[in-house]
Amino acid sequence: MKNLVKKMSFRNKILIVLLVTTMILSSFSFVLIQSIDQVNSVSNKINQNNIPELVWVTHWEQELITKKFIIERFIENDYCCNLLKEYESFIAVSTEEFGLPYSDVPLSLIALKTEIELLDFMILNNVQGLISYSNKASLENYLHNEYLQQLDKLADQINDKKLTVFSSLNNHSSHFLSIIKDSLWLLLFLTIGAIIASVISAYRISSNLTRPIENVVNKVDEIASGHYGLTVEETSQVELCQLTSSINKMSRRLRESFDTIVKDKIYREQILNSLPVGIITFDEKSSNVSLNHTAKRLLGSDESVISIPLNSPKENTMFWDALTSKEMINNVKVPYYTLQEKRTFLLSQAKLLDQNQNNIGTIFYFIDITAKENLEKRMHHSEKLALVGELAAGAAHEIRNPLAVIDGFLTIMSNSFKESEKEQFHLPLLLKELERINTIIEEMLLLTKPSAPHFKANYMDDIINEILPLIQHSTEHKNIKFSIDLERKSIKVDGKQMKQVFHNLIRNSIDSMNKGGSISIYSQTSVNEYQIYVKDSGTGIPPLIQPSIFDPFLTSKETGTGLGLTIVQRIINNHRGKIKLVSSTEEGTIFLITLPL
Repeated sequence: MKNLVKKMSFRNKILIVLLVTTMILSSFSFVLIQSIDQVNSVSNKINQNNIPELVWVTHWEQELITKKFIIERFIENDYCCNLLKEYESFIAVSTEEFGLPYSDVPLSLIALKTEIELLDFMILNNVQGLISYSNKASLENYLHNEYLQQLDKLADQINDKKLTVFSSLNNHSSHFLSIIKDSLWLLLFLTIGAIIASVISAYRISSNLTRPIENVVNKVDEIASGHYGLTVEETSQVELCQLTSSINKMSRRLRESFDTIVKDKIYREQILNSLPVGIITFDEKSSNVSLNHTAKRLLGSDESVISIPLNSPKENTMFWDALTSKEMINNVKVPYYTLQEKRTFLLSQAKLLDQNQNNIGTIFYFIDITAKENLEKRMHHSEKLALVGELAAGAAHEIRNPLAVIDGFLTIMSNSFKESEKEQFHLPLLLKELERINTIIEEMLLLTKPSAPHFKANYMDDIINEILPLIQHSTEHKNIKFSIDLERKSIKVDGKQMKQVFHNLIRNSIDSMNKGGSISIYSQTSVNEYQIYVKDSGTGIPPLIQPSIFDPFLTSKETGTGLGLTIVQRIINNHRGKIKLVSSTEEGTIFLITLPL
């Protein structure tokens, strides 16, 4: 049966539902016929019983009132009239007027009729005898005590019967209402049943139509969203079979075409992404911005590039100005700063042309020449060091000898002069400057001819604790606090050179704190490395010179030589380690020394 219904068309299903609904509503006619029969039955009962009874009871009630009136008037007139003649005349007239249509007394009123006849007999028989004998006292007594009392009693019985008849009529009327209500309720139930059946049938039929259509719509939406090749389940509904077949065929064709386009697109993207050149394209018509993998890797993120046409960032101004410029550029060298490092790009620009050779945008391509720039800087650095070495090697002895003579004579003069004369000729300042010149010469000699480190097992906390008292003694007036928290681990280093490393770092930290502060030296250990952090609360290193702090002769101090950090880096490199600036702000500076274990 279910298979037969599924194979039916929507037109046949709707026709069947209409026929069934019509049959349900037509069944009410049979109920209506039955209700009419019940009404006829009740009506017959009323016509045959209740109405005759009511007519006779009402007639007798009126007769009793008239008879009572005749008797009472007879008594009031002092028994002067012909009572029997008037009484018989009233009975004859009443019987003649009430002859039709209810001539026969209903069986339920036979007893009352007998009582009325007995009452009439009391007048026609008994009262006639008393009147004949002219027994006025007995007549009066009989009429009052016998007849009228019997008449009142019979009137009460007739009244009770009348109430009974009215009650019966009310019951039959209620039965009428009950039949009508039952018919209406049955009609309501049948109507509701027909409506419910129609709604359920309509819902089932519509669901058989809408559910497959909704499924088809959802599948088509998914196909439109890019899920090519997705198929729609075939439905048993005749009208939808051809539609689902066409959609499935379309989806498979779209999938084949999409795969072909994707393969071609992937091949071209692989070519672009394999180039060691960063490429950024701006499409002016669609406002699209695209980057190849090299550009994303070099720039770190494509979000800032995409926002360039609307909001140029403040960082890397030269790079972004070149990208947003309308002028064609070729091989322009620009710096680019990331969170980790500084890079140097060689930037060029070309027009983006469509198939008709119309300009639709711009292509920017750049290469990372940071390694080349660093190599040039190292070569320049090496040249500077070589020059310093040549100068130091060639002039150290020549400078030291005159300095020794000058220092000797100045020392003799200082020892022989009075304090006022020393101040007059500025001997303390001359001796201090000679000492500074001698220090520069020693650092230059150390930088040009560093001695090979003599490795020996040492503990870093012991090395620092040896130089710390001297440093603390010289900084008592600056109120500087030291915190040493180094893991006690044996490391093979040159103790003398490491003392010089920490001495230079700590002296730099002290010089950066004018109003006191704190210096912390702590360590971390990994599997193959021993890391030492030197942290201070000084004013920090200016951002402009942070990338070049290890270059020789670069200093931000008025009395500095600019060789301290260069010597530190040379010593750490000779120990096969690394030193770098972790951070430097107005709140302090952190250096990290990494030594191999």
